[in-house]
Amino acid sequence: MGEIYVGVKFEVVHLPAQKLEDPRVPELIRIGKTLAEKGFCPENSGNLSFRVASGFVITTAGSELGRLTAENFVLVKDVDLEKKKVVCEGKSQPSSEAMMHKMIYDARPDVNVILHAHALDLKGVVTTAKEFSYGTLEFARSAVEVLKDHDQVILRNHGFVSAGKKISEACEGLGL
Repeated sequence: MGEIYVGVKFEVVHLPAQKLEDPRVPELIRIGKTLAEKGFCPENSGNLSFRVASGFVITTAGSELGRLTAENFVLVKDVDLEKKKVVCEGKSQPSSEAMMHKMIYDARPDVNVILHAHALDLKGVVTTAKEFSYGTLEFARSAVEVLKDHDQVILRNHGFVSAGKKISEACEGLGL
């Protein structure tokens, strides 16, 4: 968790913005506030997402989870992992962890919600074997490797990822 935030580590292609209306946005705003109140996301750390038919909606880069508004969410339409390119609607940058969220959704068709924040002491949660810089493919792969068999993972010296079919399932075990 000592790593300093430097922003997204991929190219972003912006498409024209469409109105984003989904009942999960207010739910994630509430979850973000709760995570912040518990001290799980200091400053602008952490990110939240949910799957939609055309991709996934994720918090914007640098968002403070405790102060989220509807404007802090962006629709990611496509991710090219090989070229490190993310295509999204609107002018906002998606979270620096957009590639990780994409890889988790691809690996786990049953997952529709991902929560990532920075608590490291969740009981009974598997920790990745190695530490990697956030926003990198190695970082994302280490999360996916554990999440193939579990719904939560602690990313060594960084934070946790919790996945679920519904928001309530992703919150299980977090004390929210």
